[in-house]
Amino acid sequence: MNMILTALIRFTLGSLLLTPVSTPSEQVHEEYIRTYREIAIKEMERTGIPASIKLAQAILESNGGRSELARKAHNHFGIKCGNDWKGDTYHLEDDDYDSSGNKVHSCFRVYRRDEASFIAHSEFLRDPKKAPRYGFLFRIPPTDYRRWAHGLRKAGYASNPRYPQLLIDMIERYKLDQYDLISPDALDKLAGISRINDIRLTFAKDGESLASIAKRTETPVSQLIKYNDYLYKDDGPLPEEALVYLQPKRNYFRGKQQWHKVQTGETLMTISQLYGIKVDKLRKKNRIPDGFEPAVGERIRLRWKVSKKDIPRIVRPGPRPEKGTPLPVQETTPSPTATTPNPQVIDDSDPPLDASSPKPKAPKIPSKEDEPGPSTLPVLHTVEPGDTLWQISRKYKISVEQIKSFNQLQADSIQVGQKLRVK
Repeated sequence: MNMILTALIRFTLGSLLLTPVSTPSEQVHEEYIRTYREIAIKEMERTGIPASIKLAQAILESNGGRSELARKAHNHFGIKCGNDWKGDTYHLEDDDYDSSGNKVHSCFRVYRRDEASFIAHSEFLRDPKKAPRYGFLFRIPPTDYRRWAHGLRKAGYASNPRYPQLLIDMIERYKLDQYDLISPDALDKLAGISRINDIRLTFAKDGESLASIAKRTETPVSQLIKYNDYLYKDDGPLPEEALVYLQPKRNYFRGKQQWHKVQTGETLMTISQLYGIKVDKLRKKNRIPDGFEPAVGERIRLRWKVSKKDIPRIVRPGPRPEKGTPLPVQETTPSPTATTPNPQVIDDSDPPLDASSPKPKAPKIPSKEDEPGPSTLPVLHTVEPGDTLWQISRKYKISVEQIKSFNQLQADSIQVGQKLRVK
């Protein structure tokens, strides 16, 4: 019996050893990398410091964001005050000593947000006053993280002789060098993220829900619901190619276009999604009261507020009555001082028919002479500032994939002045 028990224990231990299990520290580090990799990549593009080196240093210096300095001072790199620092300070025991050899509290900088610490780290290394010390690092390619790691030790950034190897081990354990090869835009494209009105968004894939989009884009479901004006619910599949914003929409459209002509079936909500403008701001700019929508054919302001003479006609949305059901007639007594309401409200529902009503004319059946001849010329669209593939697809009533297929596009990025075939 003891032999069987011993064998079971050995088998269990062997299975555990063969099964890779993330430790709590590794999980913290992986979450830290997901949080700060974008700012690290942006700083690499701006200054030339490898994103892998910056992330590895931040993890080591801040213990993956868990250090007292990172939590209370937003200081992820242990940057001390120095003589030029004018901001808030935080004092903590480190490696400073007084004249008697006793440890004293060191002065560290306090930043208002974590990202500022990452930027300050870049400026610390490329400070012109420190060029004799760190300048040679910026002649090393950002893709050579090993030379950067040993160069930091050579420049005296850290006193630990094992500092270069600690950085290299951290980079290779979490494959941080992959971020040295891509840009922030490429990182977004890997997650299927585009931009409209300088706002990050994604298009729902077939069968996707807010929960799956939240996982793919690392954005909480509660924020997705809020950013999209509560248009979507947190359960159930979304329509294919539905726009899902990952950031708050703006108060106005930043592109060149100033007006939008309302098409059949469009509402302030669909226009809001199309241009990345908050619904309540669209309503306020166009002086449209709650409970009303713009009429088909009307122009909607995307930037400034409309003047009183330009207020669009509006309709009260609602279900149409079934055929044969007369609409209720409301008797109103006109006031002698009444004026024409502004904006003008029109009723888009079908009026009831009675014996005194003129019969509607039968629609004209087009003849062969009325039919347009076949056209072999493609329809082209010239890209203007602010245009996106989504906006162009809505304008010509085709899908984004059709436009990409027509023009053999591999990505969603387009250039101003580019001519795209749309039909």
